[in-house]
Amino acid sequence: MKVVIIGAGLGGLTFGACAAGDGHEVILIDKNKEPGGVLTLARQDGFSFEQGPLALTDLGPEESVGSFLESLGIHLETVRADRGLVTPDFALLPPEEYEGPAWRKKRLKALFPQDAAGIDEYYRFYEALMHLRFLGGQNFINRLKMLFAFRKIKKYENMSCRAFTEKLFSDERLRLVFNGILADFCADPDEVQCFTLPFVNPETGFEKRIPAEKNGRLFYPSFRYVVGGCQKIAEALCNYILAHGGQFLPETVAEKVLIEDGKAVGVRLSDGRELSADAVVGCGAARDFFTDLVGLEHLDETYRKILNSFRPMEAVFMLHLGVDYDPSVYQKQSLCYYYGSYDLHGAVQRLRSGVYHEGKDGYLIYFPDRHAPDFAPEGCHCVTIYTVCPDRLKEGSWAERKKVYADQLICLAEKYLPGLSEHIVTRKIMTAEDYRELTHMKKSSFGGVVPVWKQQNPPHVTPVRNLFFVGQQSENGGGVPAVIGGARDAYRKWTT
Repeated sequence: MKVVIIGAGLGGLTFGACAAGDGHEVILIDKNKEPGGVLTLARQDGFSFEQGPLALTDLGPEESVGSFLESLGIHLETVRADRGLVTPDFALLPPEEYEGPAWRKKRLKALFPQDAAGIDEYYRFYEALMHLRFLGGQNFINRLKMLFAFRKIKKYENMSCRAFTEKLFSDERLRLVFNGILADFCADPDEVQCFTLPFVNPETGFEKRIPAEKNGRLFYPSFRYVVGGCQKIAEALCNYILAHGGQFLPETVAEKVLIEDGKAVGVRLSDGRELSADAVVGCGAARDFFTDLVGLEHLDETYRKILNSFRPMEAVFMLHLGVDYDPSVYQKQSLCYYYGSYDLHGAVQRLRSGVYHEGKDGYLIYFPDRHAPDFAPEGCHCVTIYTVCPDRLKEGSWAERKKVYADQLICLAEKYLPGLSEHIVTRKIMTAEDYRELTHMKKSSFGGVVPVWKQQNPPHVTPVRNLFFVGQQSENGGGVPAVIGGARDAYRKWTT
């Protein structure tokens, strides 16, 4: 059978690889020159920069993404990664000498002795959810074990992240340690279920020396960088599709999904050509795809309601710098979060109203050439500084303000990277406007959907027969493991 896939992001590439591997005819189209969407590199003056995912989970040889790629004959070199966390009052950075898997717990109890009991309870909660993750198989014995393990944390199932951390911790600074990462998703701690916290704060993500194994079996998630950059995932999947008879049509824009008698039968391109298909797969911005390419009249009331109610994330302001000195002298981790505010609720609400914090609420500093040395010319290094931001500014435009905002980020970062401004040899600024163009979205949504509690995101199987929707704004949500897993599930639903 023949499948046409609109969008060569990670979801479309994964669906296409599954289909091509099973002998189906695959045509993959994308408006950009290269496959990968936000996995593609930003390039300037001999430097290359990663734009999308940074440290990734589930890439290990026994983990879901790593195993899937290996099953396709794709072998990517990866290295374990961790990240630092710095607040206005203290830092949680991996010590020079390894202090064991509980070093953060001990450090937090020393910093916040009044909340020692709550810290102990959090880590019991953490281990219980990691155990449930480990037991996630479907055999009968595991289901019984999961029921028993869930009893330990059932009392928290109706709590938000805010309510849970307020119950355990009296100090707002300690609550930030666990809730702060939600800012990456532009999520208010009051709208996310507390069971999310251990999965966005795995201890292995803050200390790469913690073993991912327990009792000889993989237990905790590991965070990894792809050596040479995560665009290698997209390149490898596209090459797999081509090697199995598929086609990739770059710089090609889909204009309409062709529907007859409630069934997707092909795609019309912007140049007037029509591609027939036994199945059509859409990716990218859900509302754009279904409004402009499909037509809401082809959807039922339930699907239209989901499209109207789900919340995409906001955008990012990303500043890529090529520098002629080694910044890792000052920041030991390749990736570090620098928080500037403890008021996450206020920060999120301001973002959603179009008010950009100019880096004052927090930002990340990332060194991509640590795991991709060829990203920088000899004697130079790459620095990426980025923040979450509104897609559109309440006052002014990104084009008008981007240089000022870039200078402000550099000024803030110099607190931790002394002399940064004096060593910049090139800089590339990426705003929400640039990402709208790159991803072909009317609203830049970097990372997918906000993980709002009980929110239903657009399902893979649509009301139009043989029309599927995948990617970071589909039911699986954002993140490399989720997008790959969701696209594989969508493929299985088509073929079964």
